[in-house]
Amino acid sequence: MVRAGGHNEQQGMRNISEDVKNNDFAPVYLIYGDEPYLRENYRNQLIKALVAPGDNLNFAHFSGDSTDPEEVISLAVTLPFMAEKRVIHVKDSGFFKKSTEEIAEYIDDPSGTTVIIFDEEDVDKRGKSYIAAHKNGYDAPAERFKDDLLRRWIRADFKRQGKGVDADAVEALVDRVGDEMTPLDMEIKKLASYAFDRETVTKDDVILMVPRSPSFNIFAMMDAIADNRLDEAIGIYYEMAGDKKQSAYSVLGRIESHFRSMLMVWDLNKKGLDINGIHDTTDIKDWLVKKYIRQGQKYSRSRMISVIDSCVKADREIKQGRIEDRLAVELIITNTAAGLRMD
Repeated sequence: MVRAGGHNEQQGMRNISEDVKNNDFAPVYLIYGDEPYLRENYRNQLIKALVAPGDNLNFAHFSGDSTDPEEVISLAVTLPFMAEKRVIHVKDSGFFKKSTEEIAEYIDDPSGTTVIIFDEEDVDKRGKSYIAAHKNGYDAPAERFKDDLLRRWIRADFKRQGKGVDADAVEALVDRVGDEMTPLDMEIKKLASYAFDRETVTKDDVILMVPRSPSFNIFAMMDAIADNRLDEAIGIYYEMAGDKKQSAYSVLGRIESHFRSMLMVWDLNKKGLDINGIHDTTDIKDWLVKKYIRQGQKYSRSRMISVIDSCVKADREIKQGRIEDRLAVELIITNTAAGLRMD
């Protein structure tokens, strides 16, 4: 077989946009990671560039962990029909989570007339298949953007919609939506449409148009309690408890989980771990770690433990029928605020 594109000894990670721009393609791509928006974007770029519209003879798709590696390889070594390249898209096969000798061997000596796009959510970087892809420079991670890179992408996405966006609006958007790019992209399109003929999207636009997810309602509620804005905290709670997707009892669970995570982050931070170290230890997303650290500065360790104990006690009393769930959560909110004033 013949290696294509002169990439056989390239180390590091594949830049798919550059390959498309230069019309210079590797014979294998391993797109992997926890950001479905990027995975879809990368594979669509390749398929659009490599596959002629309506060419079903030279494009094949395999999906799922029942995919037969021998079948994929057999097709990969078959010459394309009246075309320069055959393209094979293999999605979530699991070839890179287990020992798949055939795939590793193929990656080390691929066909020069076929491009295989492996599209995987999870990989084992100790496995032979991944090592072969990485060694040859075929891997293209599609992982969540962090901090500044995420914010640059948000600004660029607004620009693609023909809008500018101020820094406060970007922060408000991340606070309400999180770091997943698909929902962020949907909200950016919605905000751009709402702004209509205005050049810039503002924080007020975000607050008006973008609902907070339950996770971020918890952060907002705890900030309001810590800042002695009790009316606002209770208002957020009523908003959450009135959501069809959750009840007062589920809000109680969210409060307890929130304080357990905040306490864990607080303890690890006091031991000297930075944001990346805490993320690696706990698997809590780095941008959430940053929020927990910031909020933990407003609550003493003893207050966090006290709130957790109150949640456990309330849960028991609700199950025993001794208190109504809505009232139990209101009492936790007001007692937490009162306790903070005494700390």
